[in-house]
Amino acid sequence: MRQLSGSDTLMLYSDTPHAQNIIAPFGIYDPSTTPNGRLTYDDILSFVRSRLDIAESFRERIVMVPLGLDRPVWIRDPDFDLEYHVRHIALPAPGNWDQLCTQIARVGARPLDMTRPPWELYVIEGLDAVDDVPPGSFAVMLKMHHAAVDGVAGAEIVTALHDVSPEPEVRPAPPPWEPEQPPSNVELLARAGIHAVTRPLAFAGTVVPALRPRRGLFDRSQMSTMGFRQATRFNRPVSAHRSFGVTNLKLPDVKAVKNAFPGAKVNDVAIAVVGGALRAYLVDKGELPETSLEALMPISVRATQTQRALQPGEVEASAGGNRFRMSVVTLGTDLTDPAARMAAIMASTAAAKEQGAVDAPSLMDAAELLPGALMGSAQRAVVRAANRTDRTVGVHTIVTNVPGPQVPVFFDGARAVTMSGMAPVVDGMGLIHGIGSYGGIVPVCFTSDREMLPDPRFYERCIAEAFDELAIAAGTRKAPRRTKPRSAARTVRRSTTKGRESA
Repeated sequence: MRQLSGSDTLMLYSDTPHAQNIIAPFGIYDPSTTPNGRLTYDDILSFVRSRLDIAESFRERIVMVPLGLDRPVWIRDPDFDLEYHVRHIALPAPGNWDQLCTQIARVGARPLDMTRPPWELYVIEGLDAVDDVPPGSFAVMLKMHHAAVDGVAGAEIVTALHDVSPEPEVRPAPPPWEPEQPPSNVELLARAGIHAVTRPLAFAGTVVPALRPRRGLFDRSQMSTMGFRQATRFNRPVSAHRSFGVTNLKLPDVKAVKNAFPGAKVNDVAIAVVGGALRAYLVDKGELPETSLEALMPISVRATQTQRALQPGEVEASAGGNRFRMSVVTLGTDLTDPAARMAAIMASTAAAKEQGAVDAPSLMDAAELLPGALMGSAQRAVVRAANRTDRTVGVHTIVTNVPGPQVPVFFDGARAVTMSGMAPVVDGMGLIHGIGSYGGIVPVCFTSDREMLPDPRFYERCIAEAFDELAIAAGTRKAPRRTKPRSAARTVRRSTTKGRESA
């Protein structure tokens, strides 16, 4: 039995009936590389069973403390049922990209059963009409609660479910796994009483020093950045329904743009693309604010596999949980020139690095003196109060960067064609962007509330054309005849003409 950290507890208690904190990486796979040219449900079930030891949270469930008087605990689930967690569905014909994204959005919006280990794996077949995907391919979507993993831990769990060749790696036998019986309420309350005495002492010794003023942490510029801003359509309470999409950029093209701006990083290019896409989308809706939108960038401080090899004392990713810092950067949506937007973003990211990011674990651990339920209630109250004044708390969207493998990987022998994923949206933050990488591709994916972003295919096009505009400004691409994104209405008409659903 182990206790959730303060940051993990906040992820749990910020759930609402219409919005859970769910991370859902997914990939599309070509089964022609398997020995039989196909995979059955039983094949995949056996494969997942052989990899359960890669993450503790696969077979652990959360036990809540009565009245929320202490942080919840993880126990090894005595009723673990793998067939409940691994599920098999299929798209109806023709099985195109619109249908796949709609299905992913619907599955991702469904809440997890928190009385069981908080994850589900969906095998989605019938992908017969998706561009650049071999017919007969299937998708795998892994839903995990954010209380169990952060973005990097989730990515490394996904990596551990893959091999670098069609032949699955021969792995040593895992250590024996023994379930635990749930603790009684009396035991949980007794632990809560002990923690009520000891935790403030630990807080004073470890968290308070981390919160002492230092350059870039709670200084005047940081506080002004984290203040209340004019809200957009994405900064309202969210519904129970989601929209989802991905635009794939080519890594060599992204690097060429980066190299055209001295001192730029690949992440700067990704942020500039998001800024250009959001500007185009809100201009089309007639809703672009005069001042620039701001983005929150979670920066994982979890060690990668290579870093752990060099630093053996570092915590393993498979232990799960959330380990990250946060920075706020401009998106340059008030600038019409893509080159000027890129320069503003480079200056903003450089300033954030110079000033130092806010240490999210320290800030969240500071709230451990309060019951977790009160933490979540306070968070929701602040968001509701801001919404009533047409303001948002600090930022307008989230942009998170989770790199993936650059070499081909295989899931039970099936080659991964593309890899991406959904991320959680919450009240007050109804749009989140994920920047990944796999096999020379940089997928820019987004998750939003369906009522806020009802036309995800149009937003995909905004992302693609925002990159085109930036590449033209960088001189790495010639200007085409059309550089302005097609309006959402025209996109729907065009899609309808082709007989495709615009979801």
